[in-house]
Amino acid sequence: MAKCWKRIALAGIAAELLYAVYIYYIAPSTQVAYQPAAFAAVFALFVLGGFWAGRGIGDASRILAGVLVGVVGTVFYYVLQIPDILAGEQAFPAIALFNHGLKLAGGALGALVAGLPVLRRG
Repeated sequence: MAKCWKRIALAGIAAELLYAVYIYYIAPSTQVAYQPAAFAAVFALFVLGGFWAGRGIGDASRILAGVLVGVVGTVFYYVLQIPDILAGEQAFPAIALFNHGLKLAGGALGALVAGLPVLRRG
């Protein structure tokens, strides 16, 4: 799994950036971030990221790689928020934890699906 860190990091950052594009440019308002449509979007993006990251990894650590995609996305979100946090402008509602949990679950599910025998290259 050590050779897959680049893919895990890229998948987590890409999924988080695509989610930001959805929230800030596609959704009608930034207030949509904690509504069902945004939860579905974040879950789907991290399923895709976990799927991509989990394709080249052995069975034993595939799920861990998917969860790490979610961890990378969550950490990347907080890194982007550092200026707002330091300025005291960022509020973190409890529902944000649910959002981050969906990132972890989505990445794990995507990696799990990537390991299905039907989808393996043979």
